Amino acid sequence: MILEDVTLTKGIEITAHVRFKGGLNKTVTMPLAQNGWKKYMTAPAVIAEIDRLLNEHPDWEVARILNEQGFASGRQLPFSATIIAALRKRQNLKSRYDRLREAGMLDAAEMAQLMGTCTRTIYIWHKTGKLRGHLYNNEGAYLYERPGVGSALEDPDRRYRHRKPRG
Repeated sequence: MILEDVTLTKGIEITAHVRFKGGLNKTVTMPLAQNGWKKYMTAPAVIAEIDRLLNEHPDWEVARILNEQGFASGRQLPFSATIIAALRKRQNLKSRYDRLREAGMLDAAEMAQLMGTCTRTIYIWHKTGKLRGHLYNNEGAYLYERPGVGSALEDPDRRYRHRKPRG
């Protein structure tokens, strides 16, 4: 068959009107191709789940949990800490660190100053369970909760040892 002419119109879909020699007419419609970025967008439900998980987990744990639950990125790849960090930044989600700081958590140096001791003691208290820490990044860094009322660490009469400078 030989074509006489073809007319294309683009609206919410592409319509092709084809006229063949001999008088036969045919109309074909097809959906518009998605933009590349839309085609590979991570689903809004997955973004909401990432936002929820960041309240309790750092990026690498969020990736592990999503992979265990069978979720995939917009490109249908398994999640990684890098993908979670990129999605978090692109979607303007608060980082785990920012969420913990807003909740009043302190880093080791701030906690040591508050408690009148050194950062090494803070690390020891955390390791022995006397101080509650929350992991906030992929390198194993923590922010710490202030000791509660009645905590042995909150006792104002308790004396903490300070290292004496060697001299």
